[in-house]
Amino acid sequence: MATATIGVQEGSRPSWIVSARADILWFTVGGAASAFIFWALWRFSHVPLIVLVGIWAVIFDETHGFATISRTYLDAEERKRRGRWLWGSLAFFIAIGPILILLHLGDWLELATVVWGYYHVFKQHYGFMMMYKKKNRDFSPEDMKLDKIFFAAAFYFPFLTYPLHSSEAAAILPYPIPARLASGYENTLLFVLILVTLAYVVRQIQKWRQGLDLNWPKQLLFASAIPVNYVLFRSAMPLLGVYAAVTIFHNVQYHRLVWFYNQNKYAKDAKEAAKFGLATLVNARWITYVAAAALYAIIFDVVPRFVLRDGVGLMNIGTRNHIIFSFFAAPGLLHYWVDGHIWKVRSDPSLRTYLQL
Repeated sequence: MATATIGVQEGSRPSWIVSARADILWFTVGGAASAFIFWALWRFSHVPLIVLVGIWAVIFDETHGFATISRTYLDAEERKRRGRWLWGSLAFFIAIGPILILLHLGDWLELATVVWGYYHVFKQHYGFMMMYKKKNRDFSPEDMKLDKIFFAAAFYFPFLTYPLHSSEAAAILPYPIPARLASGYENTLLFVLILVTLAYVVRQIQKWRQGLDLNWPKQLLFASAIPVNYVLFRSAMPLLGVYAAVTIFHNVQYHRLVWFYNQNKYAKDAKEAAKFGLATLVNARWITYVAAAALYAIIFDVVPRFVLRDGVGLMNIGTRNHIIFSFFAAPGLLHYWVDGHIWKVRSDPSLRTYLQL
């Protein structure tokens, strides 16, 4: 992306990643709607949270973790390119959970997982923002900086202040936050957020008056992704439900993006795709992709419920459960790590090709 100094085009039509319909349905409005529907089913229809979380975990979350596996560990080209790093990462994340449990650091593992998980969700939305900026040639230095600052401030404010509004979230923290310090902390963050938001709004008005493109796909992403967090982190929904509802938007986005990538890499030229090995067999057709993802979800989400005693989670009684749970949780941490490295559009020319950037 050496084109960072190119100005915004005037009067250009919006450019989407897949298409206007697909992007709105999966990457922006539709993704946000899935989170709001999850919350509304719990809040207004009184669907038991255990049912909603179970559906989310098996159908949406575990399967999106498989999507990463399918385009890395199953791809012969990726194994040749990143093999040592991929297998080393797998070994590390299988081992780290049980080690931390045996060292009596399970609470820190839980906190790290929650914080990293939210950062992972943020980075995916951030990646979509950058793709929309690339697609719409939104490269002016002023907007590059302001977009990043505004999105980070608006997206993180409800998360960073969540423990001040939820006793369950506060209990995860290693140390309690004194009331006076909490008030000053929240007010400072709110003041910064208001300043950044005002600067962002003023800039959009300035661009509109100058007849410059406002990059509507990017604006739609902001309008979809940011409000979700303010509703969920200020609701009375239990922590696990909030985590699931925030993540389901991410899951919906990810499945569609990976399918777009899969179709462009594995399904267009059968002779060329054969060199990718098992990844082509799994990813070229939706029926095999769904079947393999479902099997993966059953192994890492349904099976633990029969192996573990007293339920699933780090709050279970007994070291045995903790160690087994941390083993089955390893794919989630591995997904955060691997996924954070394989979508580097700036440094990966082949990725730009498969995402049609």
